[in-house]
Amino acid sequence: MDQCYNCSQLVTANIKQFCGNGVGARVWLDFCFLRYENYSFIGQMGDNGVYVNVTANASNPSVSMPVVNKLWSKLSGEAASAMKRCAFGTTVDSLSRNIYAQTECTRDISSDDCTKCLSQTINHSLSNYPGSQGLQGLMSSCTVRYETYSFFNFTALSVALTESPPPPKLITPSSKYNSPHISHSHKLPLILGIVGGFLLILFVCLFATWRRLKSAIFGGRYEGHGQVKEDTLIIKDQQMVTFKMKTLIAATENFHDDNKLGEGGFGPVYKGTTQDGKEIAVKKLSLKSMQGRKEFLNEVKLVAKIRHRNIVSILGCCAEGSERLLVYEYLPNKSLDKILLDRNKHIDWQKRYNIILGVARGLLYLHQDSHLRIIHRDIKASNILLDEKLNPKIADFGLARLFPEDVTHVSTGAAGTYGYMAPEYALQGKLSVKVDVYSFGVVLLELVTGRKSRDYDLTSEMQTLLGWAWASYQQGNIVQMIEPAIVEACDEEQALRCIHVGLLCTQADSSLRPSMPTITLMLSPQFVGLPDPTKPAFVISATPNRSTNSGSELLCAPLAQVLSNADASITNLVPR
Repeated sequence: MDQCYNCSQLVTANIKQFCGNGVGARVWLDFCFLRYENYSFIGQMGDNGVYVNVTANASNPSVSMPVVNKLWSKLSGEAASAMKRCAFGTTVDSLSRNIYAQTECTRDISSDDCTKCLSQTINHSLSNYPGSQGLQGLMSSCTVRYETYSFFNFTALSVALTESPPPPKLITPSSKYNSPHISHSHKLPLILGIVGGFLLILFVCLFATWRRLKSAIFGGRYEGHGQVKEDTLIIKDQQMVTFKMKTLIAATENFHDDNKLGEGGFGPVYKGTTQDGKEIAVKKLSLKSMQGRKEFLNEVKLVAKIRHRNIVSILGCCAEGSERLLVYEYLPNKSLDKILLDRNKHIDWQKRYNIILGVARGLLYLHQDSHLRIIHRDIKASNILLDEKLNPKIADFGLARLFPEDVTHVSTGAAGTYGYMAPEYALQGKLSVKVDVYSFGVVLLELVTGRKSRDYDLTSEMQTLLGWAWASYQQGNIVQMIEPAIVEACDEEQALRCIHVGLLCTQADSSLRPSMPTITLMLSPQFVGLPDPTKPAFVISATPNRSTNSGSELLCAPLAQVLSNADASITNLVPR
């Protein structure tokens, strides 16, 4: 359920990035499928061609097509007659290898259309790509797949397909009250019960609203007293400097809009000046939900113990009533995204390169050299602040997580910014230091190219930075990726090395991404023999090609791109 939810959230949030501005698209991902059109297609079998994903491995013998065809044919009948329109199973080929297969239709089409869709997909896939180590055929209304490894959870699928509850019966108002099971003598208590329940809910809502208003008016002394005391004890335990609320109000001129530096997901940040003339930055956390308090305590616990030239310094905090504020050193050049994308504030190549090295050193410290092993989880251009000399400092540790030394990854809920999130984390909640590496790679490419990770003002082919970077790399045109404003004065070899490292950091397979210690070495000119990168995550294949890279990818098919059975597009998807 979590994988399905994370997958659908990712696709919904990024559909325009992945599929451009077309009037229709189809997006296949391992845990979900999304489709939209400018016409009604519910209940109709889609016939927009077959897309094929091939698993190729020249070192392994071919798979027998008759064996696959027999298994697929059996599963097609099962899927067409099943409530969830899905079937899976295994068989053994002549080499005693296990073959795992699955057939699935969308639940809106009829049983006959499901059979027809699966038949077309199977015939096209087997006739055009015989002997593949694995294969996935995709149509708008059905999919088929086989592999020589288990790509599905047998137990979980068995439970999901056998324990489906029957669809609910629709009861109209007339049938409900005229039902022989509800006599006229029972109608009055039923109506009184409904009205009473409504009044109770209304009373609870009004009471909760009154408590929130009282808390706001009296500075949280009513319902926040326990939390204030608890937070004060935590602050004291961390030996954190505390500021009085009235001091911060005076420093920021009562948080005047003219002093507002920006606003993040958890609240605005204001510039302030203390009585002794010291400039500070004050983050005023929103406490409309518990998330603001969680971020406050997270930064107090983590940042207070971190000291590094490339990590922003926290000067203190304030916890009074319902207010939670964090006080940082003030950095006059604000965040990287503002200065990088402002064409009036030109940053030459040497400064950009120094920023890249500084961010790399900061992440190396968090991952390895600090006494606390920390994963930031939200590395992006807006969370990298610049001092008066444009030295970078990593900021905003509200989402950061302590990470045990003796484990490679943990499972957790995904949180961060789409466009910078690694695929295994965004879709599966799999958190490791390689999540920060992926985000760093995106920031690195932004610095070299002067482009945002996503830019909806560009054509669909250019909207995704990683897609454009990968296409340029494959075509041997990586020099064109360097921002035109700096290309003449930059160290071309250095810039190309950075692009190469950025592509290595954003590879779909997390095991292929280098660690931060290796990255700092790779950025040095003394390092020779950079490995070839594989395809980044979430890159759409523009032309048919076979690839053994098992990266995480979305495949979009715009409505205008109606393919015949002879025009199959091959792409790679995450194994289940």
